[in-house]
Order: sequence, then structure tokens, then C-alpha cells
Amino acid sequence: MSLDPIAIYSSPSGEKEFTSGEGPHTTNGKTTQISDIVIQAGGEDRDKPSEAKDTNLGQLRAKLTTVQDQVNQFLTQQMNRVKDAKTEADDIERRILDDGIDEDSD
Repeated sequence: MSLDPIAIYSSPSGEKEFTSGEGPHTTNGKTTQISDIVIQAGGEDRDKPSEAKDTNLGQLRAKLTTVQDQVNQFLTQQMNRVKDAKTEADDIERRILDDGIDEDSD
């Protein structure tokens, strides 16, 4: 029996479905590790998960990690998109305000 987890992200603009898809799957997620900065500084991931066992439950655990990575990457992209839009709006506002100021007049 193979279990295939899914996650559904809902927002006012629609829904997005995440599935584990084809493997390989691992419990060592890309987005659940300690940061590269900490690793480069000599840090150690003390909470690193054990490898998935070759059982239905073990495979489900690995597939869930795959789905979690997909959701985390999607949400990070969404947050970056919002941040970029805000930065662009702030830049436009700053240019409008700066262009309206005559710094040479006394």
C-alpha cells in the first residue's frame, strides 16, 4: 500500500496543490536544514532526521518531507514577490517625493 500525501494552499487568488510526485524521497529536506551560513561557521545540525525506513510509514515520512520542501519553497517565493513589490512601490514613492523637493531653493 502506497500513501501519497498532498497539501493544498488556498488564497483569495486561487489554490495550489502540492504532491510528492516521483522520487527519490528522503527525510533530509532541503528547507528544513540549518542554514548554510551556520554550516560554514562550523555549526552542526543536531536535529537532523534519521533516514526513512523501507516501510510504508517510512516512505510516507520521506514523501511528506518532499511535500514540505515544495510548500516552503513556494511560500518563500510568494514572500519574496510581495517584498519585491513593496520595495518597488517604496522606490516609486521615494522618487515622487524626491522629485517634488527643490533642494537648491532657499
